[in-house]
Amino acid sequence: MALGSTWARLAPLAAEIGAVAERLRPSVVVVDNGAGAGAGVIWAADGLVVTNDHVVPGEQARVQLATGETVAGQVVGRDRLNDLAAIRIPRASVPAVPVGDSTALRPGQLVLAIGHPLGLNHALTLGIVSALPAADEPRELIRADLALAPGNSGGPLLDAAGRVIGINAMVAAPGVALAVPSHVVGAFVSHLGEPAPWLGITALPVLIPPAYRRSAGAAAGLLITEVAPGGPAEAAGLLPGDVIVQVAGEPIRQPRHLLEALARTPAGAELALAIFRGGRPLATAVRPTLRAAGSDAPPARSAA
Repeated sequence: MALGSTWARLAPLAAEIGAVAERLRPSVVVVDNGAGAGAGVIWAADGLVVTNDHVVPGEQARVQLATGETVAGQVVGRDRLNDLAAIRIPRASVPAVPVGDSTALRPGQLVLAIGHPLGLNHALTLGIVSALPAADEPRELIRADLALAPGNSGGPLLDAAGRVIGINAMVAAPGVALAVPSHVVGAFVSHLGEPAPWLGITALPVLIPPAYRRSAGAAAGLLITEVAPGGPAEAAGLLPGDVIVQVAGEPIRQPRHLLEALARTPAGAELALAIFRGGRPLATAVRPTLRAAGSDAPPARSAA
């Protein structure tokens, strides 16, 4: 009796989950790069597909629609920091996903994933949000207790109403999935094709030795490992070995903090930096310039 009563209470939820999966199935595609396949999400009805950057290492991919039709796709944008890529397919009217608000997520919320794990197309997985992005992480990632496998990458993470609140990116541990929040995806899509602000550096997060933290005014920062010839950073006198500890008066611990500050700074405007060089603090400013979106494309986890 107890088992039957429990099932009776869960049956409406099971039916709703099944309905969500059926509604979203036409908006989830297979992305084949020639060496393997992942998933993708039809983000806009004019043929814009979002997937992971690592799913499409080349500039073209074959995209299989839920109908079974396969079309040629062209990569039209990348965000390597957040492991995102945008693909354009030659279709003017395809079923786009409904997008939810990832900033409103809370731990414990029910989530679903649709993808193609191990070649099983449009498989559904159910779990819960276990943790939200932390401010000191290199990337904004949703953690979910969710079983994913190769073939799920690039597919949607959905809330219980069937709205996309993330793009599944990787497996952190057995039963633990990481997804790029939908608000990060939305920002990426909204700036496709636009010139990007650029400093001309490659930098990595570092911890400052305790003996130097008082003089540096920080416990961590970004170590500049390369300075592009002719770039804004070189013009401002930045050098390899400098550690950026503040941007626009705010502490900086991860590359994404610098990229976010760049996105808020108009081209040609001064961006104030606090630098730690040779054991001494230094205040300086750099004027970001614009470069064509996707040009030079180093790994964006460390480049700006």
